[in-house]
Amino acid sequence: MENNNISAFPQALAERIIDGKNHGVSDENMVKGMVSLGNLMTHFVKPDSPEEALMQQMWEQANEEEKYTLANMVLRLGKQQIEEQH
Repeated sequence: MENNNISAFPQALAERIIDGKNHGVSDENMVKGMVSLGNLMTHFVKPDSPEEALMQQMWEQANEEEKYTLANMVLRLGKQQIEEQH
């Protein structure tokens, strides 16, 4: 996925989900990985745009349940992309 090309995100996400499924990764583990990655990124990645800065602030304010809700929504977005391809 090209950096800063948000329109390519759903397709790239779908490809990662398919890859994970092909390697036996459950939805639950994908969501846990997304939450862990989000937590890591807030500490080590500097936002490149106002939108990324807003997402970082929102992530930092979210409790664990809210983070898992967001990660589940991202997973659902990727699965929807997969369904639309078939």
